[in-house]
Amino acid sequence: MDYFESKLSSGRMSKLSFKYLIMIPINPNVFLYFYIAELLLWITPFFIFITLSIIARVVYVARKAQISVWQQFFKRKILAGISIVIFILTGILSVIGCETLSIKKELNQLSESYDEKHRNQQMRRNFVLEHDHQYGEFIFPKGTLINRYDPSDNGEETYPLILSGFNQARFAEPVKIAGVMASAIDGSWIELAEDQEIGPIHFYSSKFGEYGGWMVDRTTPTIFCRKGSVVLFEKPLGPSFNVDDEYWWKDKDGVDAHFKPSEWQFRYCDDSHKIEVLPAYGTAEAIALEKVQAEREAEEDRKFQPVVKDGVLMDAEPIEFTISFYLEGLQQYMNANYSEAYQSFLQAEANQEKGADYYLGIMNYHGQGITQNKEAALYWLKQSVEAGNSNAVAKIGQIYFEDDEMKDYDRALAVFNEAAEQGNLIAEFYLGLMYSEGLGVEANYTTALSWFKKASHPMHDAGMTGTHDLSIQSMINIGKIYSEGLLGEKSPKAAEPWLEKACYLGSEEGCQLLHQ
Repeated sequence: MDYFESKLSSGRMSKLSFKYLIMIPINPNVFLYFYIAELLLWITPFFIFITLSIIARVVYVARKAQISVWQQFFKRKILAGISIVIFILTGILSVIGCETLSIKKELNQLSESYDEKHRNQQMRRNFVLEHDHQYGEFIFPKGTLINRYDPSDNGEETYPLILSGFNQARFAEPVKIAGVMASAIDGSWIELAEDQEIGPIHFYSSKFGEYGGWMVDRTTPTIFCRKGSVVLFEKPLGPSFNVDDEYWWKDKDGVDAHFKPSEWQFRYCDDSHKIEVLPAYGTAEAIALEKVQAEREAEEDRKFQPVVKDGVLMDAEPIEFTISFYLEGLQQYMNANYSEAYQSFLQAEANQEKGADYYLGIMNYHGQGITQNKEAALYWLKQSVEAGNSNAVAKIGQIYFEDDEMKDYDRALAVFNEAAEQGNLIAEFYLGLMYSEGLGVEANYTTALSWFKKASHPMHDAGMTGTHDLSIQSMINIGKIYSEGLLGEKSPKAAEPWLEKACYLGSEEGCQLLHQ
């Protein structure tokens, strides 16, 4: 770096492409030196031509007049002085030109070296396995498309092709991994190659073990997951690393790699998540993606081009960023700054940001940041429903179910059925409640049990702790239906796993009922 900095400070370095400038810590004003050096490089041949023309002219006239070259040169002192200045400038420019060309040659060599190392890195970052490769306890079959990132790979030609730093993979044919048939993998996310029943299911409990832990969910032995959906597994913590070791961060390869899918614990499946695996380096698909990325970067670079103002090279003009009024309102709402939150949500709605109408409905209903207005609440919630928010549907059902002034069980039932079709937990819980207590419908514990089981389904407690008040209350209600014999004979054994899960998810009522 000292070499380049010395060239830059002397003003003798030619203009560099931005690709390589980013490798050198420089002041933005140094771009001026690049322009000057490039200009001097272009005008140097012109000065050399003028100098040679003057010399040739002086020699020709001197010989014709049969006098010495020096006599002819100094015959006109003004022209001689101008010629001397031109000779000196030509010499200086020639030195600068040679130095600039030398620097350009060195930069081209660096560029070629950089490109070669980059190619080597990319070839080992996104590639197709040419043979079976064991990584931990799993053997990745030949033909698998691998995405990986290894910080220790500096682009050397002789660096081995390994799976250290593995990220994603797409298999040429379905393979069995972690007990499921998979077509792709991303960390502990696995894309299913076919419809499957998967289990056992695990949930996290802070009451399990000294630091909490994952427990088998005895309420739901398996979950049906469709082909193409992605299942999430929880991986046990890997071995502790010695931070004093030079390569403490580097993953191992082969049988020593910390990759043991047999130890992973199944959590749930997700139809919305997709695993993206980048194509192998050098393929037509990869080249097309690189072209799109280059065009996107070029567009971004245009926003940051340096500009010249009053003859001074300056950084790019500041760029205006659009603030998300919805996120701002959400933060204020969480901090109970309701007046500010309401105004932010109004601005978000004016800017057509999704989600703001739902909170405007909630805040109007509860009188948060604005005078309570239930009609306005229903207006905003219905706007949210039209945008596809099933939570807004469920909230409208809650209002018709619970609000003393607007109570209407028939409307509530219709709204809850609509939201439940979209898999909404709130609607499923309230449908279970309506059928168990005979509110707006004839009491039916079989139907109530069905809805409570849907509300307590593992898909609803997909968060790290798996806790959700209505989901837990559904488990308790299921336990009561079994233990109190509301379907016929009392069955404490059938109630136990439901009450146990509710207890381990932090419900005191669940614990009390479990130990009765």
